[in-house]
Amino acid sequence: MIREWYVRIGTVLTFAFVLLTGFLGYYTLNPHAFAASPVQPSAATPVREALFEPASVRPGDSVAGMSAVAVSPGTHGVNSVSVLFAGDKQISGRFEVRDRVTEPYNPGDVIFTVDGKSEGSLPKAMSFHEVPNRFALTFANPDDKRRFGPAGSSGTGTIAISGYMAVYAPILEGTSDRATLAEIKTLHVIAPLSPEVNNPDFDKNMKPFPALKLKPAEAAAKPAAVYAWLEAVDKAFYGLEYNGKKISAAQRDKVKLWLQGAFTEERVDRLLEQHVPESEGGYLIGGGSSGLFPPLVIKDVVGPKLVAASDGLYAFTVTWIVSGTQDARMVCYLKYGANGWKIASYEYELI
Repeated sequence: MIREWYVRIGTVLTFAFVLLTGFLGYYTLNPHAFAASPVQPSAATPVREALFEPASVRPGDSVAGMSAVAVSPGTHGVNSVSVLFAGDKQISGRFEVRDRVTEPYNPGDVIFTVDGKSEGSLPKAMSFHEVPNRFALTFANPDDKRRFGPAGSSGTGTIAISGYMAVYAPILEGTSDRATLAEIKTLHVIAPLSPEVNNPDFDKNMKPFPALKLKPAEAAAKPAAVYAWLEAVDKAFYGLEYNGKKISAAQRDKVKLWLQGAFTEERVDRLLEQHVPESEGGYLIGGGSSGLFPPLVIKDVVGPKLVAASDGLYAFTVTWIVSGTQDARMVCYLKYGANGWKIASYEYELI
């Protein structure tokens, strides 16, 4: 038994000796195979080369392969600086077309945001190193802008620019950087959603207007009831709310039908012009007051009266005692029909 173990151990040691001898022989003949690979120095990242220090950038500096040609301090408040760079660049990324009316920042602009492939291709302030370049396009040819689609469009594309304005400020509102479009290489445009899809609940607070069914003689005998009805109509009108989204012609017709519950046809048309005007890509509800009542604090109501007027109308008048130096007087013309009273016109004056 012991003899067998000695034999096994001897065999293992002999095999190990043979392997070691072969390894040493190979090393002697091929020393280069075991030499350490030389360490290549890390190249500066493109993103780093695209950064500049706002306090020290000067005309002639090269950033992201573009040359600074003008440095303008204080353009966007204290400690701000705008740097105009010259040079041609090809950029890829995504874009969005801002609405001229509803957008508080950059109305009507095409805003382009670079993607990962173009990160580091454009100059930006050192403190913005984690934020991808985002800029508004300037168009020499209006036809080029139309290719990005109407307001609300978005998409992706590759463009060439000639010149870039990089802006730094501690606080910036909207998109301040700008680039001049030189050429559109490729565009994939996604059309905006239809108003019916994008704004389905525009009328969620448009509750039916209250009705006044009193006959003319009864209404004349109860002018306080007429006044209360006018107050209720004015309150219900606030259901026509602005939400920053367009509506379609069909949706505007719903607004028209709703207004017909309290106003004559002529007054409805005027209210639509004032409160639901046409806007790029549809119509926009402006919201606000009907104008029946003044923006004053009414302390008391004096002398409400309803009398017959010309052209089948009735004149409702009332005096308001208001806070301030002058009181006010309302004159409202009403029309009576099969469906009750409707408001034809109204105005008020300070007295």
